[in-house]
Amino acid sequence: GSEVLGYLEDWVNVKWWDNNIPGNCEMGCFEPKPYLTSVKPYSSLNYGFTLLSERLAPSQDGCTNSPNNTKKAAGPCPVWDGTSIWMANSSKPGAALITESTTTMTPGMVSIREASRMAKMHPDGPKRFKVTLGGWSDYARIGNVENAQKVAKLLGQVTLWTFADGIDIDMEHLTPFSTIPGDDEFEAFTTLLNSIKKEFKETVTPQWKSFATGQVTALQNAFNALPGWQQAAMKPYYDANIKFAQEVASNDVPHLELSYTTRFNAFVPEGNPYNYLLPGSVVPNTTFATDNEGRRVYPTAGDSIDTVNVMIYDAGPLKINFTTIMQNFVTIGKVPKEKLNVGFEPGEQAAGGIWEGMEADKKTAHYVKSNGYLGCFIWSVNPSPITNPNGTVLAPELANNLNTILQPTWRFGKPPTFTKCDPSTGYLPQ
Repeated sequence: GSEVLGYLEDWVNVKWWDNNIPGNCEMGCFEPKPYLTSVKPYSSLNYGFTLLSERLAPSQDGCTNSPNNTKKAAGPCPVWDGTSIWMANSSKPGAALITESTTTMTPGMVSIREASRMAKMHPDGPKRFKVTLGGWSDYARIGNVENAQKVAKLLGQVTLWTFADGIDIDMEHLTPFSTIPGDDEFEAFTTLLNSIKKEFKETVTPQWKSFATGQVTALQNAFNALPGWQQAAMKPYYDANIKFAQEVASNDVPHLELSYTTRFNAFVPEGNPYNYLLPGSVVPNTTFATDNEGRRVYPTAGDSIDTVNVMIYDAGPLKINFTTIMQNFVTIGKVPKEKLNVGFEPGEQAAGGIWEGMEADKKTAHYVKSNGYLGCFIWSVNPSPITNPNGTVLAPELANNLNTILQPTWRFGKPPTFTKCDPSTGYLPQ
């Protein structure tokens, strides 16, 4: 079946404090009603972002420690310190999502699990839910194979703790990282992908049901330990999460999905790197440093990758033929079309990108549907009204159009059965 995937911005439409949720929402918790409304047209969600970097760098562009750096906005690109996956700058309370010694829910885990729970208990039925590592702001390198294996183990535990359906990897700076002396970033990256899939198979899947059952007990014990006045206030949270854990345990173990998110130029023909430009488009004088990045990833890790998400946006003034991009991935990259999601960003875009428009995206979606591709995705489900005022209107409209055209279904086996939550509170119906 087809998929309509949406990326969640975990800093928009969130509350930053709640005494009635464990961890107090230090890493932000989605406001239930806006969240449940915004995700309605989607069949699958990616929670963005978790990071290797201890320092978010949204304005950075390039690495000062790369020998061929020429970018004025460059900054440091250190090797991951091997200890933590982060949700925010390390100086903030609760910023560490997970470390090797984590044995209880962190504030970040609570935030992600709540988003996961409401996705599964959505009033319209369950939606698949993955956790994304990376994003533009993550400028920490994996650096080596040993680190890759450590990250994979931590991401396996994140999947288990949050009852996610898998992991999405969106490392956007592999090419500049790979120019830093002593660093084989692509070897580390492909090792990460293969190691995540191995971790899913050998650790997470076998533990899934017993872990969920253990969480039922842990949540009940935590509730019982609260003073009476606090029990009354926190009962809705605990009731919903206990029910969720019970139903996770009673459903089949989900197929744990690994997705790889990359750019439109990950596969281009030798000698014709701009074969995807429409007539009348600006043609750059130089090629992109990231051209054919996919050739350094997919041949080695393709068997581990369930889904390839192609970002066809943030491309400056270029006018792009979306069907040519898809064909490049299939014919050059040897990516099966049933693994390919085409990405749109309606409204404002970074890097001077210009949205191609609603009718163009609908036309592409019809092509996707009629030619056997997996589906489409949108960045993002919940654009910021401050930075993306047009996107806040256009993203929901496009999502509804994609849902109508693609008619998405539950991917990977039969859909699970969960109690449907209250559309206003996100908790159990009263």
